[in-house]
Amino acid sequence: MFCKEKKPPIDESLLNSPPRQSCEYCTSHRRNYIPRSGNHDYKFVKSLYLTDYRSFPESVPCSKRIIGFYSEFESLHITKTQLEKLTHAVFANVEMSWDGSISFRTWKAKNRFLSLINISKRVKSPMKVMISIGGEENSQYFASVIADLRKRRSMKTIDNEKTYRMFIKSIITFLEDYKIDGVDLYWKHATEKDKFNYLKLLRELRQRMKGNDYVISITLPAAGIENWEMAYDLDLTLEYVDFINVFSMDYYGPWPNQWGNPAGPTAPLYSGIGARKNFNIDWTMQYYVCKARQPSKFNIVVPFFARLWNNVTAAMEPGREAYRRVELTNNRADGSPYMSRWTVEHNGFDLSNATWDEESKSSYIYDSKAQTYLSFETEKSIEAKKDYVVEKNLGGFWIWSVDMDDDRNSLLNALTSDDICSVESEDTVEYKC
Repeated sequence: MFCKEKKPPIDESLLNSPPRQSCEYCTSHRRNYIPRSGNHDYKFVKSLYLTDYRSFPESVPCSKRIIGFYSEFESLHITKTQLEKLTHAVFANVEMSWDGSISFRTWKAKNRFLSLINISKRVKSPMKVMISIGGEENSQYFASVIADLRKRRSMKTIDNEKTYRMFIKSIITFLEDYKIDGVDLYWKHATEKDKFNYLKLLRELRQRMKGNDYVISITLPAAGIENWEMAYDLDLTLEYVDFINVFSMDYYGPWPNQWGNPAGPTAPLYSGIGARKNFNIDWTMQYYVCKARQPSKFNIVVPFFARLWNNVTAAMEPGREAYRRVELTNNRADGSPYMSRWTVEHNGFDLSNATWDEESKSSYIYDSKAQTYLSFETEKSIEAKKDYVVEKNLGGFWIWSVDMDDDRNSLLNALTSDDICSVESEDTVEYKC
């Protein structure tokens, strides 16, 4: 059963784009619909028989993961140059529905995903293409779709069991039909009571993928914040997933509540302030690695966006200039939590004169006259994160998001500039557990 809404006309310009442009249309056997049930009665938009990227001579794989996320919301072109610097390219997000089916949220999202696939065909490296399901705006159905089947049977609700089977089947069908390499699951705000069901989902998904080289990853929340980490059994989870992306950012942000104060680094390597003394990458990664004892399975995030607070005043403590008070209005902070580099530039902000905070290994700009505070990554902060990943034997990095970089790919170049891919790490724990 398929969506019944009228489909907009296909943009033929996407089918004939010159090789260097990023809006090229789909790959072979492209579908006009995402399956919403188990049948395979697909309609084809177009069949363009492009060379599969696996037929290219493969370069030596990077020893660290460089995982780049892309979204439907940014306008920066997806390019071959970007993809050649990545080990994995992940499109976020494919939307989960209440019935367990998955689909694109908009036609813009679908066209951007198809562009990613098409360009990836020309990348002469073992870079893998994946999708992500869940996140901030689409995690609301996880609990109901994968709820305990034993409870369902006791309630005699056959339809609910179908949604669980549908979800697993929809993921596998999607990977097969678009000929991509894997899926990342990000169940935002999972709770401790969801632990068993999440494991069951991962186990069955892995079993259904047996015989294929599909990648399964999950995204974990930062540790030490409202006990979010209690929703996961790491030992068992690592039996079914290839790696874990840790959401080691957003420790400070201009949120629409009291947590918008204070302003501080988005993804600090170390340090914190007051009750947030453990709100940093090092504390989060030490927690997870000491639990799992497999550091190479974990990736830290490098946020490519900039973050703005307005109405920012004095430092929270003498000598702690990177953490500053925010005047809330109606118990809300004012600012922009996710600004692409294009947005930053076109709003007149100059990031070239950043202040370096040695304690947190972070860059920021505070303008006392305008009472604005900007938190963002620089070459120096990225270098510190690279050194940290090597020192702690971590698996690598994930980027949110590649298409929030500037048109020169400055941050991506900084992350991949030196010999990070040639660094050989042992899977030994370097934390004091």
